[in-house]
Amino acid sequence: MHDLRVIPDSVWWAEPTATFPTFEGEMDAEVLIVGGGITGICLAYTLADQGASVALLDAGPLAGGASGRNAGFLMVAPAEPYNEQIALWGRPGAKAVLECGRRSHQRVRALIEAHGIACDYRANGSLRLTRTEEEAEDIRASLAALKSDGFPMLELPLSHAVPPHAVERFTASFVTLEDGELHPVWFLHALAAEAGRKGARLFGGSAVTGAAWRGGVWEARTERGIARARTLVLATNAWTPRLCPALTPLIAPRRGQMVATAPLAREVAPRPTYAHWGYHYWRQTADGRLLMGGWRELDPDGETGFDAVTTEPIQAAIERGLSELVPEGTTIERRWAGIMAFARDGRPLVGWLDAEHHLALCGGYTGHGLAMAPACALDLADLLAWRKAPGISTFDPSRFAELRQARDGVTALGVAAE
Repeated sequence: MHDLRVIPDSVWWAEPTATFPTFEGEMDAEVLIVGGGITGICLAYTLADQGASVALLDAGPLAGGASGRNAGFLMVAPAEPYNEQIALWGRPGAKAVLECGRRSHQRVRALIEAHGIACDYRANGSLRLTRTEEEAEDIRASLAALKSDGFPMLELPLSHAVPPHAVERFTASFVTLEDGELHPVWFLHALAAEAGRKGARLFGGSAVTGAAWRGGVWEARTERGIARARTLVLATNAWTPRLCPALTPLIAPRRGQMVATAPLAREVAPRPTYAHWGYHYWRQTADGRLLMGGWRELDPDGETGFDAVTTEPIQAAIERGLSELVPEGTTIERRWAGIMAFARDGRPLVGWLDAEHHLALCGGYTGHGLAMAPACALDLADLLAWRKAPGISTFDPSRFAELRQARDGVTALGVAAE
């Protein structure tokens, strides 16, 4: 088990960034958020902006989990072909996921513009590259449905998508023009600072070990303090089942590995890119570095659990993928891993876990947290205020029968539940 308090090795932490205090003593709030990643920080900002008294506790540095270890993609659509999503979730459910992705990007862009956040944000679209004709036909079969639902994806010549020497490695390319990319840690730390200026209290290095509902209030304990709140939100993503074991069958930890090269002298990736059904992904940063990750499909059983460590087989596979784009070779400056939360049906779990006891959940993004959490947090803020939130209606945790049976009466979490 890796230490959550350690600064990640990812490229996003290469330069010093903001720090946040450790929680000590006692405090009271209207809403207490457990988890300081993209979900928790976006929710804390939204609630504070609406005038709520909000506090946030994270086990490590804010954005130190998957939110600060990803590729920084802002993509409307998940990696899977749209027709496959329709088959899994129905047309309304599949469209809701796309709408969530679009609204998340819009939310992020609005926050960047409103606060002048410097985070290397660019909106040049994204690419899907296919490695087989079967994969290409799967995506082509989805283009009509995507266009009909208002999310056009266009096929374009491979020569416009990859360097000439790499064309033979792929069979087709598709572009989604509304997608983007950013530096996730710079964005999240700047947003956390803005939330603090609006009155939110955010703490790192403050793991919640347990929480219990007592006298109409949640009481959460850390190593050095006690926080009380009327409403408790679990924004701990892959780690959520550790606090609420009832979620263990529904949210599973999956590891993703990445590398970052030294700056390249030429452009090899004009847009953030998915390939091989999304199992392979890369982008080139503004300073020329190529970030590449994935290849998890080569060891699906091994890439599970909570250890954010790199492994030789996956790293070697990423290096082979790197050589396809940069055959002349380049220096790899950083290697890292992050833990994602995969939901059982591929969709987030967002909403009340136990409305009677004011316990809410927001997580399980199945590898698409940066692209979905900002909109989910915006809608969850409405739900916490007992307003309608249609954008997350298909993400309601109660869609799972076992949670419908257990959702009422969840009054203890973590060590308090033992």
